[in-house]
Amino acid sequence: MTKQFCRTMPCVMCLAVAAVLSPIPAQAGSAVIAHAFNSSVGFFNPAGTELAQVQVIRTNAGYMLAYNVFDFGGGFSAGGSGSVPASSVNVSGGSVNAGKVTVTLNVNTCDVTGFTTNYGSCGTFDVSWVEVPASVGGSTATRGTTHQTLAGGGKVVTNGEMITFTALTTGTALGFDAPTPTVGFLTQETNVTVTVTGP
Repeated sequence: MTKQFCRTMPCVMCLAVAAVLSPIPAQAGSAVIAHAFNSSVGFFNPAGTELAQVQVIRTNAGYMLAYNVFDFGGGFSAGGSGSVPASSVNVSGGSVNAGKVTVTLNVNTCDVTGFTTNYGSCGTFDVSWVEVPASVGGSTATRGTTHQTLAGGGKVVTNGEMITFTALTTGTALGFDAPTPTVGFLTQETNVTVTVTGP
């Protein structure tokens, strides 16, 4: 059965929750990523009792997906993380600021060997992010080193230049529909060194 969600608070809060609650298996190693996009979205249902979060992360080993769905009333909840096939993530549209960069995720995690379902169920994700030009949706540029400690003891260290844009997000995550409009984020990485270490 499909559940309908709508965005009732900023996605930044959703991503903060995900960073704390989403253990991502380590993909040890370091690599320079010349040009890539990460994407993320989080949204609540109208009553604020259910939260869905989906994040696609570019790493030295390819792409990772992390997701959490929480029903704070005690119903369906699910979470998982791990590598997904490169063919399940598509980036198109050219350069940023034209409102055309699109990141599409299309994968069934039940079919991905080694993908970790921490609780609840695996399933299908069909989500698209379309960049909103900075002149319309704003952007945030950062340069330097960021450290993200993951649940379970892993760590991702990112060094380089990143620009984050808002993105209109559509699609379905485990049968939970993102309403129109739902705002997510696209982060452009340029010559970024990503180092992933395990616990």
